[in-house]
This record gives sequence, structure tokens and C-alpha cells, in this order.
Amino acid sequence: MARLHEYQGKAILGANGFKIPRGSSARTPEEAVAAAAELGGEVVIKIQAWTTGRAGIGGVAFAKKPDEVRAHATRMLAMIVGQFPVEAVLVEEKIEIDREFFLSFAIDDAARAPMIVFAAGGGTGIEERAASTRRIPCDVNRGPLDSAVNEAVASGGLSPKQTTQLAESIRKLFAAARAVEARTFEINPLVLTKNGEFVAADCRITIDDYAVARHPELEIEIAREFDHPPTALERVAYAVEQNDHRGTFYFAQLATTAPKGSKGLAGFHGAGGGGSMMSMDAIVNAGFTIANFTDTSGNPSASKVYRAARIILAQPDPGRVFRFGFRCREPGTILVGVRVGQSVLGTGS
Repeated sequence: MARLHEYQGKAILGANGFKIPRGSSARTPEEAVAAAAELGGEVVIKIQAWTTGRAGIGGVAFAKKPDEVRAHATRMLAMIVGQFPVEAVLVEEKIEIDREFFLSFAIDDAARAPMIVFAAGGGTGIEERAASTRRIPCDVNRGPLDSAVNEAVASGGLSPKQTTQLAESIRKLFAAARAVEARTFEINPLVLTKNGEFVAADCRITIDDYAVARHPELEIEIAREFDHPPTALERVAYAVEQNDHRGTFYFAQLATTAPKGSKGLAGFHGAGGGGSMMSMDAIVNAGFTIANFTDTSGNPSASKVYRAARIILAQPDPGRVFRFGFRCREPGTILVGVRVGQSVLGTGS
């Protein structure tokens, strides 16, 4: 799934009727200082990274003075979360919070339908409070069921006016998620401010891979979820897939150097999940380090398979390549073979 940052998700929420904190993203300390000056007063600075628990790793800070903003932004923009460098921070006005709520939209695979989860209490630790959450079924066209929405918000202990506003927030979340074909869209927390307004204070959003092409406005570079910034070869491979949709082609770079004790890097080209997992285990057990995972299946074109091989061989020191696949003329026949540079394994049945 393609992931968006908090400031991108909030822009979607704002376009769908949610009140969001005033603020803007910044990619340099100077931009952060300018954003804070425009807001005036105390601000919150947050790293834009695909992770939870940002406060626990120093990714959330409050500041009143320009020097404080600059210091926090400088520190945050030098952080690395997982394998991703922090490239932006979000500078927002500080909100006076009275109460917090949790709202989350997701596709329920078991029900094969959208589902909204609501809890009268947001913030960290929501996972441990699963028993207190309420699941609101949604019709794919009409949205959350009115009876389920009314029952959920009635448990919040709010005034009639606030209860109505909260119910509308649930319906707006469905509309926002549907507008961009989100796979998940979480607001945590949705806060009730001391002046009686509901504000989306934080959010996380993922977009369905297959919907990305229909939403160029989201400016998603690669519609896949990596645990590292996309490499040059991963960008090339994704472009191949976008230009030829016959069959599937997936390329992920796993290693560019072999650790001490390894027999060296081995490129991997498979077809099918179960067989690929078995084959990769065999390569590792033979003492090699897998350089990449590549899959071409679903009757891909010959040109796509050829380009996949070229990309695999373009990796640093791909000394050997392992190819695993199926022979369609004889269903169930597995071909396992290697033939580039140095053989690793070669069996067939």
C-alpha cells in the first residue's frame, strides 16, 4: 500500500469538511521558523515519518521562540527513522484539548466491506483498549449505517450538539477515504477543543495500490510499501510495470553487499509466492545472500521478463542468478535453475 504523510492526509481531511490545525510542512529549519512566525504563539513541530510513537523518539516538540523552532527542526531533519531520513516536519498551532477520540477507516477483508472503528478515547495505547472500541459497518456506496453511528456516539457522554458533530465527523471520514480510495485512514486523536470544536489533530493514511493511477493529485512516486527509500533500480522496475500491465512484475532490492561469511550475492527471479519462499530458503541455506526479490508471474510478456533479468543483472556484483518458475504446458512441473556467472543450485522435476 502507498503511504502518505500526516500533512498530506490532513489536506485530504480538510478538503472533506474536517477542521484541521493551522500549519504547514517545512523541509528546512528556515522554512520551519517562517511557518511558526506566520502562526504566532506556541507551535508543535512533528517529524513526517511513517511510524507510530513519534513523541517517544523525540519526533514531537513544542516551541514558543524562533530559536527553539530552529533547534528542534534542525535536530528532527537530521533524524533517520527505520531506514528513512526525515525529509520534512509539520509546524502547527498548539491546540487546547478538552477530550480525545479515535476514528479509523479500514477495509475489513473478512466482511469484504469498509468498516469504521470508533473509541471514546484516543492517543497512544489505543491498541490496548480494543475492548472499548465500537465497529461501525459501512455500505460501500452509502457509507456508515446511521443506527450504528448513533449508537457509537451516544456512548461518548457528549452534549446533543457535540454528539451531532461527532456523528458528522464519522460520516466525513468515510467520504474522505472514499474520495482517494484509501485502504486505511486513521484519525488519532480526533480532539474536542476547549472551545467546542472537533479537530483532526493527527492522522495516518494508506492508499490502495491499484487506485494510485487514478489519483495523480496525490503525487505518489511508487505505489508500494518499502522499508527503505526506493533505489534507482526499484524506480526503473516500477516504470517497467507501469508501461506494461501484462502479468505481474515486482522487484525489491534487499542487499548490495554480502556480509562476512557469506558465499556472495545471488540475484533471485521467481514466479509464485510459495515456491519463491522455498527457493529463497534454499539459497540462504546454501550460504548465499539474496540481493533482490523479483517475481514475474500471471503470464507476463516476454519483454517484461527480459527487462526483469536485465534489472537483476544491473545490481552490484550479481555474481549468480537463481531462476524459479513454472512450465505452463505441464501444470505442476517446477523448474529450478541457475545460469549466470557461477551456478548456485540447479534442479528440476
